[in-house]
Amino acid sequence: MRTLCLVVLLGLGAPALGQEAAAPQGSSELEELIVSGRRPENLRIEIERLENAVYARFNQLNSNNEFDVYCYEQAPTGSNIPVRTCAPNFVARTESRAGETMVRDGRDKAGNNNNPAEQRMNIERKNREFVEEIQRVARADEQLLRGLARLDELKQLQTSETERRRRER
Repeated sequence: MRTLCLVVLLGLGAPALGQEAAAPQGSSELEELIVSGRRPENLRIEIERLENAVYARFNQLNSNNEFDVYCYEQAPTGSNIPVRTCAPNFVARTESRAGETMVRDGRDKAGNNNNPAEQRMNIERKNREFVEEIQRVARADEQLLRGLARLDELKQLQTSETERRRRER
């Protein structure tokens, strides 16, 4: 592996050395090339770190443990690639209860007692309360407000970078 890295570095370094040697004699400076954007993996890591910090701060300050936000990685069904998801406790509990009901009904050979419309209404109601709590806490805590604003900026940048790469393909 080290040999491969060395070969790659030498392969990339040789053209740069050649450019310096080929520069006009009156000019000893090379042109500066500025590439905007960020490497996707660095942006993803920065977002993940900021999410952890922002949600930890929010979890300390909010008034209801149902609104505590936790992030986890889980591979979706049919995939081995984990996806990072952040959700408040009330979402995880609702999904857990729905799964338990489906398993219980299947085991008892009973009909499906899940009412998706009722679950959706409950989650929407709780989600409105959750958003109100985030707004209330952010108005009272400057550090959380700055973190949320920065997180939004980074996620928008990530979306635009993803779209740009998709168009270039």
